[in-house]
Amino acid sequence: MKIIQVTGREIFDSRGWPTLACDIVLEDGVVVTASVPSGISRGSYEARELRDGGKRFWGQGVLKAIENLEQMIAPVLVGQEPSAIELDLRLLELDNTPNKANLGANAMLAASMALYRAHAHAEKIELYELIAYACGAETISMPFPLFNVINGGLHAQNQLLIQEFMIMPVGMPSFHAAMEYGITFFHELKATLQRRGKQIVYGEEGGYAPSATTDEEALDMIAETLERLGEENCMIALDVAATRFYDHALRRYIVRGRKTGSDGLISWYKELAEEYPICSIEDGLHEDDWAGWKVLTAELSSQVQIVGDDIFATNPERIAEGIASQAATAAIIKPNQIGTVTEALQAVRLCKTGQFNIIISHRSGETTDDFIADLSVGASSGQIKAGGLTRGERLTKYNRLLEIEEALSYS
Repeated sequence: MKIIQVTGREIFDSRGWPTLACDIVLEDGVVVTASVPSGISRGSYEARELRDGGKRFWGQGVLKAIENLEQMIAPVLVGQEPSAIELDLRLLELDNTPNKANLGANAMLAASMALYRAHAHAEKIELYELIAYACGAETISMPFPLFNVINGGLHAQNQLLIQEFMIMPVGMPSFHAAMEYGITFFHELKATLQRRGKQIVYGEEGGYAPSATTDEEALDMIAETLERLGEENCMIALDVAATRFYDHALRRYIVRGRKTGSDGLISWYKELAEEYPICSIEDGLHEDDWAGWKVLTAELSSQVQIVGDDIFATNPERIAEGIASQAATAAIIKPNQIGTVTEALQAVRLCKTGQFNIIISHRSGETTDDFIADLSVGASSGQIKAGGLTRGERLTKYNRLLEIEEALSYS
């Protein structure tokens, strides 16, 4: 079954900004579609999104990316069998840059995701089954979810430094049970906020965005809700996104107006881990603070998972350096940070070889594409971040995971 047409469309993400969708038409008349997200909190080592510039949409349009998809990528794909890995490699040769500067990571990823869907359709298997095969896996597993319950940082208009406050139901027997607990917690947290006189406002990733004055206040509200539910098998996870408050000129972190080094932040994280049931800290330091990351991991990894996002950017070379230097214990995997699904799977396999934990992750500007749900199952990532428990672009990922688990239970 061959590809007969590849087209692109400009659509809009959950933040109302343009992004890209790719449609692949197959010989049997089936059309497979994929759309790509975009992050607002982006690391400098991520693959390059192609944006139009100019006045239209304040330069954020993606018509140039669509042009590249239809005029440069499509000729490579049309007439070919939808062999995802083989065609991804051809796209990498066509772009021939380390950061996807020629074709654009958004154009390449939209095509790559659609190729994986087309390949799965041609083989008459589920997408997660194809991904498992590409990973060389004989079995698959459902992930533990990290539910984003309070938004801060760049994802909310409040005073919270920490960007994501998440809960992780680690003691649940199934994804369905974890989802039920998460939904219950989310509504109970709303009641906690209301009792404390907080206005119910939502952030960009579907969690609440209360006007808390300190990060400890947000943690207190989460801890209070956990205590009220009486569930001991649920932990707290944090995404600090510390690169945001690093001053390159001063080579110091500016935290609520005060200058500190990585040692000051590490001490703060130790205090938080002693006070609250925290099991994971993501991006606790700047993306280039390798020395600080090593200290953070050495001093805290026996208590919590130390997760790298901006420091690794789903880049196998940077992940390899992190494994070798013991700069973390886990890596975030975001396909749009690297540009193709095949490269993201290479990063997954490298993490597993290096005994790094894996968290498949969404972005702040999401679409209703549920690809990462299948990715997390097929890659047996163990963990997934898909945002809060409100907004369709977040819940579509969780609902797909519910669907997959139910299908697996009957297989």
